[in-house]
Amino acid sequence: MSFFMMEDTTKKRSNYRVDGSFNGSDRLETHGVSVPFLLTNRQRNVNGSSSKMRRRRSHIFRCPHSHWMVVIAISILIIVTMTRYFLFFPHEKWLDEEEVTLSELRNARDLLLQAKRQTLAPLRHVDKEKFTVRINTWHRDAQLVAAVDHYLTCPNVAQIQIVWCDQSNDPPEHLLYGINNSKVIVERHDVNSLNERFRILPLTREVMPTLGILSVDDDVLRSCEAIDAGFYRWTDHPDRIVGFDFRVHLISNNRKIQRLDTNPIWTYGYLSSALKSNQYSMTLPRYCFIHRDYLDLYTKYAPRRLIQTVQKVFNCEDISMSLFVSALTNGQVPLLADFWATTPSMIKLDSKQSISENQNHKQIRDDCVDKFGFLLGLKDGYSALEKVEKWGVLESKTIRHHPHSLFGIGQEANLFPDLLRDDFVESRKNYAKLLSQWNNLNQNKIAKERFPFESAKISLYRRLLTLGLIAS
Repeated sequence: MSFFMMEDTTKKRSNYRVDGSFNGSDRLETHGVSVPFLLTNRQRNVNGSSSKMRRRRSHIFRCPHSHWMVVIAISILIIVTMTRYFLFFPHEKWLDEEEVTLSELRNARDLLLQAKRQTLAPLRHVDKEKFTVRINTWHRDAQLVAAVDHYLTCPNVAQIQIVWCDQSNDPPEHLLYGINNSKVIVERHDVNSLNERFRILPLTREVMPTLGILSVDDDVLRSCEAIDAGFYRWTDHPDRIVGFDFRVHLISNNRKIQRLDTNPIWTYGYLSSALKSNQYSMTLPRYCFIHRDYLDLYTKYAPRRLIQTVQKVFNCEDISMSLFVSALTNGQVPLLADFWATTPSMIKLDSKQSISENQNHKQIRDDCVDKFGFLLGLKDGYSALEKVEKWGVLESKTIRHHPHSLFGIGQEANLFPDLLRDDFVESRKNYAKLLSQWNNLNQNKIAKERFPFESAKISLYRRLLTLGLIAS
């Protein structure tokens, strides 16, 4: 009996010669392997040749060697991939199985209601003049030292806090003994988690001079003047995050009807997606201004799923904080610094050590955006529960209102940051004057810089290049 029987042999006689012998050029493609058609018993007996019969039967074993090698290689690849999937990436299983439950959703809503009842401390005069830099770092000592040295040159920096979560190693000696500066504090944590960047230890809090925090990673730098663009905008809106990195949540056409969240699935949109659509809804705490009290509220009132997920997958803390503050501000998106101070002013330091990225980075962040958005009521305002008054959902907003504008982007954009106001502190007045001078030169087409304070970025870039911290 042959392995592959022809459905209608009368219609496919052309596959065989007139004398009934097999035409070796006619083969069947099966799973990428070419296998000859086998003859029916009737066709075998046409010429009655037993020798031909044996030759025809042997075709099943004449599959080229390379085909079998391909099959073996694919099998090995599948085994290795599945082994790595289950052994080395246990969070993958979590991504697929642990959906949000009704009780979990209710607990998240109750925690956020408690957080909403809290009042942010009002800004003092010092909070409009100075800010605190809080650096998250991990095994990038050279980058950390360069970052600290840079921030010490910025006149509006009141204090630099280093979040140190590495229990196995000490901070660089340069930071402990090489600088004689009371501005620098090394905050040693006993837990290695990205949540720790938002947990201010009691001893640090006692000596913390400002309510405004510039939350940064150690491998991203901007000039002092670009930082000030975000700082002064934040002092006008201390209840909002003011960011330098804009991202967007994308809403797909797919739904999972079998789960509690029957809304369209949300995914994470990178910078390219935000620029292409000219829309944003999130910012990254790798470079943003945020009120100190939001860090305390996050540590105390953020839904447990958010905290546990960040701890488990070592990722998504930036998504978590951005969406958390949006939930506390009735679904409002973060605010943004002037466009020239965002992407054009950023300097990314070269580093082989990444804190959170791996080959599943996008999939993890997709899942975080989708589940966090639902838990925080940003997808549908907790429609699965009893209604909550004035619970805003998150909607993306326009980034650049004018295609070539270097100022005033995002929600509640300030299109004229160079205009002086009576309530400005002295340093902000000087900053506005410098912006006004550049703007006048630019309008007269005699400005030597493409954007304000570009020379400051170039100077910083050259210094970092000399240190070998930028890939040439």
